[in-house]
Amino acid sequence: MVSMSVFHVISTEMVVGAFAIATLGTIICSISSIFPALGELLPSKVHSHLDSAAYIASIFGVFMIPAAIVTGYLTTESMGGQSSMSLNKMVFSGLCIGFWSGVISGRRLCGYRLWEHRGLSILQAISASLGFLMTIILGSIGGQLGRGETVLDLLPFELGIYTPPAIGIVPSLVLFVFSALTLGFVLFSQPRPIIE
Repeated sequence: MVSMSVFHVISTEMVVGAFAIATLGTIICSISSIFPALGELLPSKVHSHLDSAAYIASIFGVFMIPAAIVTGYLTTESMGGQSSMSLNKMVFSGLCIGFWSGVISGRRLCGYRLWEHRGLSILQAISASLGFLMTIILGSIGGQLGRGETVLDLLPFELGIYTPPAIGIVPSLVLFVFSALTLGFVLFSQPRPIIE
C-alpha cells in the first residue's frame, strides 16, 4: 500500500514544477517588456508561447495547491499529529495562493497586452517572484517538519519561519474579516482596467 506521504510528494512536486515554469516564463516576458533591446532578441512567437506557458502553469499550480495541503495534513496526522509549524504552513499557503491568484487575475484581465505596459509587467514579475518565494518557504517548512532539515539551512541567517506565529483568535478573526472585505472590494467595486 502506498502511504499518504508519497501522494504529498507527488502533489508538492507538481506545484513547485508548475510555479517554476510560471515564474521563469513571467520573468522572461517581463524582462523583454522592460528592456526593449532584449525584447527584440526574443521572437514574438516565443514570447507568446512563454506567456501562455506561464499562464497555464500558474493556473495548474493554483489548482494543485489544495491537493498538496490535504495530503500534507493527512501526512502530518500519520506522523503523530500537528506541530506549531503547521500554522506557519497555513499562513504561507494563503500568501502563496494570494500572489498566484494575483498573477492569474492580472493576466486574465489585461490579456496578452499586459506585456506592452512596463508598470504592469513589472508588477506581474514581482507577484510571480513573491509567489514562488512563498512556495519555496512552504517547501522549506515541509522539509523541516518531515526530515528536520531544509535547503534554507544553508543561509547564513535565520528566517524565523520555524517558530509559530503569536496571534490569538480575535486578531485572527479581525484579519480574516479585513481580508474578506478587501477581496470583495477588489473583485466587485473596482473598475476593470482597460488596456489601450
